[in-house]
Amino acid sequence: MQTDVISNTRNLILPQPVSTLEVSPTIETQSSVVIVGANGSGKTRLGSWIELESPQKSFVHRVGAQKSLLIPDFCSTSSIDISENTLLYGLHQPNVSSEHLQSYKDSYKWGSKPSTHLQNDFDKLLTYLFTEEFDKSTKYRQLKAKGISEPPPETRLDIIKRIWEFVLPHRELSIGAGKIEVSSRNSTGSSYHASEMSDGERVIFYLIGQCLAAKTNGIIVIDEPETHIHKALQSRLWDAVEAERPDCLFVYLTHDLDFAVTRLDAIKVWLKSYENNQWDWHLILGNEDVPERLLLEIIGSRKPILFVEGDLGSLDYFFFSRLFKKITVTPCGGHEQVINSTCSFSKLKNLHNLECKGIIDRDFRTDENVEYLRQRGVFCLNFSEIENLLLSENVLSAVATMLNRTEDAAHLIEQTQQLVFNLMENQKERLVSAIVAARIEYILSRFDAEACGEPGLIKALDDVTNGIDIPGLYEETNNLVENILRNKKYSEALRLYNNKGILNQVSSLFGFKANKDNNELVNYIKRLINSRDNRMIIEAFLQATPELVSLS
Repeated sequence: MQTDVISNTRNLILPQPVSTLEVSPTIETQSSVVIVGANGSGKTRLGSWIELESPQKSFVHRVGAQKSLLIPDFCSTSSIDISENTLLYGLHQPNVSSEHLQSYKDSYKWGSKPSTHLQNDFDKLLTYLFTEEFDKSTKYRQLKAKGISEPPPETRLDIIKRIWEFVLPHRELSIGAGKIEVSSRNSTGSSYHASEMSDGERVIFYLIGQCLAAKTNGIIVIDEPETHIHKALQSRLWDAVEAERPDCLFVYLTHDLDFAVTRLDAIKVWLKSYENNQWDWHLILGNEDVPERLLLEIIGSRKPILFVEGDLGSLDYFFFSRLFKKITVTPCGGHEQVINSTCSFSKLKNLHNLECKGIIDRDFRTDENVEYLRQRGVFCLNFSEIENLLLSENVLSAVATMLNRTEDAAHLIEQTQQLVFNLMENQKERLVSAIVAARIEYILSRFDAEACGEPGLIKALDDVTNGIDIPGLYEETNNLVENILRNKKYSEALRLYNNKGILNQVSSLFGFKANKDNNELVNYIKRLINSRDNRMIIEAFLQATPELVSLS
């Protein structure tokens, strides 16, 4: 099944926060929403409100925190309408619209206690899944009998099997007539019935099924999505489920910081308190980079930390958070903040006992400066800026392949290289001057600010200025740039030349539109990375950044 990786902005309407009327209750996101709160902060009641009282209630499918995981030995089928309505609303009535059935949900699905009722619907879920499979299989056989050739349909049970086995690769599901069995991939032993699965195995099956049952373009509310699931599997599960349902908005209710930080692009909401059917909540904005909060996040994640440039919306954060999923990637502004944060938190290792690293652009740094930073845990990309990473041959080749343009991939890359060389030639004087200025600035940074007395200060200044030979630096740098241009050294050009406008022109070469605020080539690469089949593009990025292999 082909995954649609196009991301659309979605809205979630929450109750007006009690502490302020100035904040809009509508949250816009292109990803998911994670609502984090301590026990007693009203998370479950908020989930009930979203499902039963919000203006969006007709689109909401909620999976409660309290649920029975008892699996029946066998399951029969029904009609697709009856099984679907019974699962989603708790009952079915002929010729009654889903909007009208919505009004019965509180009583029939939740026993008039939506925040405390034990959700006991595994049998209803299985009935719906087997009915859907029977319905699709019957239609397929009917078409085949008429001589109409179509590929076999993928049912929801097929999708559950695929995702379940992806999350639990050492187990295999066998789906038969009205029953499900499990066996080990690494053993010749007998299989066992699904009712004998562990809590983790059952809840993973249940959660996948519930999410697949949600309506198209719906809102899926998951209360305590981490329960019974090993921390190492949580991100793997929810990444796969979200990729399977790109049409839906996922809303997670949790108190687990470890889980919250695995939702990389999600809007985070801090649920502070609940009283008298009113909630106090606050958006956790990406620019709230307060040291105390950052330290708490690091300690809470209990994973190695990687500081990067930019903010939560930057390319740095987007790419590195996906390349290094076993690491907590934290943006912290410019390169100086990355260097300072890495060094500062490394000194606090006795407190958090976590490995801290940093990644910054190469800019115009000398090899000496790059090595100096590496010894302090800060890696420099072998590209002048993060945008140039997208122009590497590895990445462009992967993009061309995914666009089914393998035959002219070499020509596209050659055009891109020539474009870079032409622009570099046209801006050679600016480039050489900027590099020399950066070298001078670096030399001046060695000024001994602790020098004492007038003679001492004069000597300290002379020590640095005497080492500045502008004509020599300019000639050396000019020769370096001319050598790159003359010998068409593309990788060295990307390491030295910074021009954010190149991407817009390369986007046009690949058939995408681009303007100052929106580059479709960049957006396409992002969608590839977010898609289920992202191995090729991820490998391309890692091959283009061998200096970072130790972090993966």
